[in-house]
Amino acid sequence: MASKFFHVHHEFRAGKAQQWWETAQAAMAPGGGWDEAVAKNLEAGFYNHAFCPIGPEGPAFCIWEVREGISAEEFQEFIDGPNGVNFGLGGMDEHLPGDQR
Repeated sequence: MASKFFHVHHEFRAGKAQQWWETAQAAMAPGGGWDEAVAKNLEAGFYNHAFCPIGPEGPAFCIWEVREGISAEEFQEFIDGPNGVNFGLGGMDEHLPGDQR
């Protein structure tokens, strides 16, 4: 069996977009910890191939690849957790296809 891919639809929560972008830019700047975070996620079985924001206020779409054996529930837990795209801010809601939240 091969790895799986997930298409994720992200929506910023009201008033959180600017804080999220500032945090993301700081993380991606030299010394911001981005490379370490990517390595940690890869070790855990998660890799983001693409982050595609439509505009500064969203929405954004991502393509994530997960290691064989990782379930949709485990991926949802990851993407909603501290190592997902929220940077611990609670600034985005993530929706997987078929998600009824």
